[in-house]
Amino acid sequence: MRRRPQSEDQKAVKFRKSLEPNSSDLGIVLSGGGVRAAYQAGALKALAQVLGKDLDNTSIVLGSSIGAVNGLVLSACIRNGIGSSIEVLEDLWRERTFSNTFAGSRTRAFLRAIRIATAQYLAPGPTTSKTSVLDPAPLEERLNSVIQSQGGLTPSRRAASLRAIGVMTTMDGAQRKPLLFLSSHHHLTPEELAGATFEVCYVDELSARHGFASAALPSILPPVELDTDRGRVRLVDGGISQNIPVDPAVRLGAHRIVVIDISGRSWWLDRYGEAHDKRPSWEVPAEDDTFCFRPPETLTIRNPGSLGIYLKQAVGSSRKRFMDACGALWPLFTLVKAKLGEEAAYEVMSYVALDPEYLNSLIEVGYHDTFALLRRRARNPFLAHEEDEADAANNTKDPRPVRA
Repeated sequence: MRRRPQSEDQKAVKFRKSLEPNSSDLGIVLSGGGVRAAYQAGALKALAQVLGKDLDNTSIVLGSSIGAVNGLVLSACIRNGIGSSIEVLEDLWRERTFSNTFAGSRTRAFLRAIRIATAQYLAPGPTTSKTSVLDPAPLEERLNSVIQSQGGLTPSRRAASLRAIGVMTTMDGAQRKPLLFLSSHHHLTPEELAGATFEVCYVDELSARHGFASAALPSILPPVELDTDRGRVRLVDGGISQNIPVDPAVRLGAHRIVVIDISGRSWWLDRYGEAHDKRPSWEVPAEDDTFCFRPPETLTIRNPGSLGIYLKQAVGSSRKRFMDACGALWPLFTLVKAKLGEEAAYEVMSYVALDPEYLNSLIEVGYHDTFALLRRRARNPFLAHEEDEADAANNTKDPRPVRA
């Protein structure tokens, strides 16, 4: 890791990009977290009501895992205004059920789920597997139709203010490596990429396929193979590498960044009394000579408590509704409940359950949590220093490097 400067006025690296705020410096960063992504739709709705045209002029959208999927939809639709794009995103999540999201036989998927759940019980973490429980082909087709109906995501067809769209993925193999698929008006220079933890693959047009490459959680969703300038690569969930890709947003020029974190990481760490800066053993480690930049101003939105409680309220009283919502993954609930208890089991299933009432609750909670946060920060929603959120938002006044 590069040595930090000895004083606040001493820069750790040369970085010529202007740090002065401008009218098109806003970036949106969406984390992974399974179907809890419906929460992001509600959060964006509240943001649009308060920030208005500021969001219409969003210049950078980056996402990881399911946040990448939401980011692609948002980016495709924002040319018609932020309000219209959020309506599309809400509708996509409100219509989701297990049967219209995943293809294939439930019985076969159920048997695969039992085998995989048993393996995960013995060795937790997103380990590489030749078998995946679910096939998201119906959802991928639906997302592609939405993106294309909006004109696609080429630089010439999307909103003029949207300078860059990116999805974080992980190259699978003996050694996993982070790879950012980026459609941008500007190619990052070697200077701007100095110390980056990720490699960049530039593409003219992003599609739902790129989104699902970012959301391909090993064992649950199948890996995605894509052609790149380095050949054909096998890709899995971007959350394994960088679940909240703030650093690349700063390198692309964002001065203010909205982070909508649906990972639930804080809840799990608090439950087991772990420090918030603890990293999972399965996360791709950063090299010693890498570092991450922090944006001058950040607004971090996350649910302060459990989201599993909303799943329990929606389907907990009906075994049939619960099994319909969780589909082939319901055996995972039994295993987790036996090991960690009912509260943790519902929290685990909150990432995968597809029930209209539950998803609607997530949208509403995201809206109300965000509106309450913005009301508390009526004078300025963006903060320069948020020590209690630094682990998720990477937000100090100056974009200086920290351990990746």
